Amino acid sequence: MSEKQVKTKRKVKRRLKVKGVLFLLVLFLVFFLSIKMILKLNIVTVVVTGNNYMKDSEIIKSAGFANETKIFGFKSKDVCNELLKNELIATCKIERKLDLKVEIKITENVPLFYYTSESSVILSNGGRVKEMSIPGIPTLINLTTEKVLNEFIAGLSDVKSDIIRSISEIEYSPSVADNGTFIDEERFILSMTDGNTVIINNRHLDVLNHYDTIYATLGDRKGTLNFDCDFGNYPFTEYGE
Repeated sequence: MSEKQVKTKRKVKRRLKVKGVLFLLVLFLVFFLSIKMILKLNIVTVVVTGNNYMKDSEIIKSAGFANETKIFGFKSKDVCNELLKNELIATCKIERKLDLKVEIKITENVPLFYYTSESSVILSNGGRVKEMSIPGIPTLINLTTEKVLNEFIAGLSDVKSDIIRSISEIEYSPSVADNGTFIDEERFILSMTDGNTVIINNRHLDVLNHYDTIYATLGDRKGTLNFDCDFGNYPFTEYGE
């Protein structure tokens, strides 16, 4: 190979190297500008899932999301920590979507009943929230011992929400012997929205999950159902008997 050919070959290699470097620089510049543009993009939509008692707007406001919030302008952990300050929220997860949508996934501590003695809403995790109004939940009308109350909360938290909402009023009513000793310290009387009365204790709160099935067998009759029995046949006494 002549000296001229060698020089020509070297020039070609240098040109290729320069072109390669320029190509990489262009790619890097495009990548950098794309990332910069993406970081400036605002959230288009915020979707909230898993909430039954809190409004979407309330959760979005607590999360700090507004029209000008950037899709990558927040830390999911920080937003969730802020949301979890609300006692109604049990868990939180935030997902960013490719279409500039943010999804807030929560689960709630279910409001079980309003406790008049403390002017508080009692939650399924045992939390007690004052100055909160939740329509459709029952009211515990009298003072209950702390031990019995905590057991009642634990048992009622396993009862289906639609059954809980079919209770209008709860009265703590322990049965007592003539000598003043407790026969059943865990006894409650539930006034149902359908007009029936249910007598129950903490040991049998799970029976409430079958209330609809049992109620269907009563026909048009109204009366008192005894769910505080230790056998499977729950006595029914019609009003007026």
